[in-house]
Amino acid sequence: MTSSGLDRKITSFTTKFRNPLKGYFVKWAVWISTCGGIGYFPRFPGTIGSIAGLMLFLPFRALPLFPYLVVLIALFFLGVWTSNISERFFKRKDASHIVIDEVLAVFFVSYFLPQTWSWLLAGLIVFRVFDIVKPPPIKIFEKLPGGWGVMVDDVIAALYSLGLLHLVRVFVL
Repeated sequence: MTSSGLDRKITSFTTKFRNPLKGYFVKWAVWISTCGGIGYFPRFPGTIGSIAGLMLFLPFRALPLFPYLVVLIALFFLGVWTSNISERFFKRKDASHIVIDEVLAVFFVSYFLPQTWSWLLAGLIVFRVFDIVKPPPIKIFEKLPGGWGVMVDDVIAALYSLGLLHLVRVFVL
């Protein structure tokens, strides 16, 4: 979607609001939830978002646990807020353009795995499988209202991924 097309869509969306700053916030919320437009990739935006999450993780990997958790929690709540606005903007529950949830999940998974490329890539792949298949009870969390459903189901998929990969690490390798 071109910039002018996105601007027209945002303008029409925000005409329902009396406060002109709302349009500005909607534009930023959509930009953040699509991770700077990554969510507009025509094919596999969730996978591209997951790769972005891995790239975002790299400069943060040396952080001690507490500061990393602060960044992770801040990113989670930013994702809830922006996804909530973006769902209304796109007029769809968990629209495929919203990829901040995949970014957060891979960012989360990557920190708690051994820091080798093979483990990080395994984390990305296993997360994507759980995110696509959504085994129980992940699907239930997807039904939470607004941005909560967008973000929480991917956090649960990330926890499943970590659990499986740590089981493989302990019992297989």
